[in-house]
Amino acid sequence: MIRMIPVEEPEVLDSLVQGRFSGEVRGYVIMDGPEYRGHCLFTVEPGCTRVLEVQVSDPSLLDGAVRAAVAAGENAGATAFALSGQPELVRWRDAWFKGCPDPIPNERLFHFCG
Repeated sequence: MIRMIPVEEPEVLDSLVQGRFSGEVRGYVIMDGPEYRGHCLFTVEPGCTRVLEVQVSDPSLLDGAVRAAVAAGENAGATAFALSGQPELVRWRDAWFKGCPDPIPNERLFHFCG
């Protein structure tokens, strides 16, 4: 069973961030039972979740990782999201929101059809 587990241990988060991002970085590790399948790093700024990085062992996990980060941001009060220039995230954005300016309202991801 695939699970997104929030990273709550500072040393684990520091090892994933490796000093590459500033601000209060949050993260999820993606697990399939006991098997590590990847991670997602993001920040929640006033009104906006910024997905910084997603590293997954299987591309099919990317969508769930982005949605988990945006949902966590929404739970913290963010109403929109933006993605970094990581190539995988650019492709994901183009598949779902081509031409939509940043930041993208959360409702487009969770509540909008069409």
